[in-house]
This record gives sequence, C-alpha cells and structure tokens, in this order.
Amino acid sequence: MPATNGSISEVLIGTGVLYLKDRTTASLAFPTDASGAFDTPTAMTPAWEEVGYSEDGWTLEMDKTFEDIMVAEEVDPIKTIKTAQEVRLTGELSQASHDKLIIALGGGSATSGKLGSGLNGGAGATASGYTTLVPPTSSAFNEYAMLLVADGPKGTNGVATRHVRIPRAVSTGSFAMQHAKAPQKVVLSTEFKILVPDTTINVGSDSNGYFFLFDIVDNTNAAGSGGSSNP
Repeated sequence: MPATNGSISEVLIGTGVLYLKDRTTASLAFPTDASGAFDTPTAMTPAWEEVGYSEDGWTLEMDKTFEDIMVAEEVDPIKTIKTAQEVRLTGELSQASHDKLIIALGGGSATSGKLGSGLNGGAGATASGYTTLVPPTSSAFNEYAMLLVADGPKGTNGVATRHVRIPRAVSTGSFAMQHAKAPQKVVLSTEFKILVPDTTINVGSDSNGYFFLFDIVDNTNAAGSGGSSNP
C-alpha cells in the first residue's frame, strides 16, 4: 500500500455546539478573540443563546444546480453555469421545551399564566403555573443569526476551535414531534435554510459587494492567547 502524508489532526470528530440569536438584535456580533469571547459566546453582550442537546449533531449542506450550455457542433457541453443553490443546516433538537419548539416551528410565542382555550374558563383564561405555546401565524417566521462551535484542525500550538458563522437563516422544512415509548425520546426535526445576509450582521463581502452566506473560522492560536484555550 502506498504511503500517505495525510494529517491526523485534520480528521475531525465531535458534534459541536449550536448558538443562535434574533438576527436583528441591536449590536449583535460574532465572537472575536477579545476577552475569551471566541470560546464563550454566551458571555458576550449581547449574549448568544445555546440551543442545547441535539440527537446526532448538525450538518451543513449545500445543493448546487448546474445547467450545461450545448451547441450543435459538439456532443459535450462547452460550458456549465450555476443556476441555483440552497444551503442548509440540519439536525434534531433533543430538548422539547417551549423555547426549542419555537425554534423548530420557525416562530410562535409562549405565554406564562395562560391555560389556553376551552379549559378552566375559556380562551386565554388566567391560571398560575401554566405556560401556553401558540405556533406562528401562516405568514410569520423568525430569522436567526447562527454560530456552530466545533473542534477544528489542530495547529502547531495544539489549539483547535472552529466557528461556522451564519448571518441569516430561517427554520424551514417539516416539523415532527413524536411521543413514543421508552427508550425513544422526543426529538424535534429542524432545518435552517441559509439566506443572503444584509448589513445588519454579516461575515464580509466580496469585491462586488455580495455578502457571504457563511464562513468557517479556525483558531490555531497558542493556548491562553487569541481568545482560546481549548486543548
């Protein structure tokens, strides 16, 4: 068998931790290397919100559609052009709280002290100890900025932190929540469609002013510098 010069440190393992925030939040920014923020997004101001447990981690997907340009004189295409593209982040939430349901549903609201329609006095009845979740209206949905923090390729200093930064995404796709017998737990299927960002929060632009859908930042600073101290 021929030898390989492959790098073991570039074989990545681990699920990562997903954070999100309403993308229109004032002064929202992706973590930098200041004051350890690169490793602690929840300590920033404004703070990012951790999504919590997942079933099998998170998958970044990109579907590309290309169309061939044909001419009568050739049997092979003389050119191919990209005509469509869709980028998604998919996974399943393993926590089924109201907060997580709102993420999976793409919107909605939870109100404390409301028992809901038809119970204990009719619609919107006040009752302590209850919280009622209502789904979003047909035309309403939330837009999020998202940050996936995972292990990255180790540098010469042994530090390995990767950020996948997504400025604008919407929770789309089918919603499913199955209550089944043990040991199966309730999971919430979630699919975030990534959209072209605006100047509210972004990860830079190219020479033509097009803002990038996402970027991937690897931190390979020495431990204790550059805002990271992960082994």
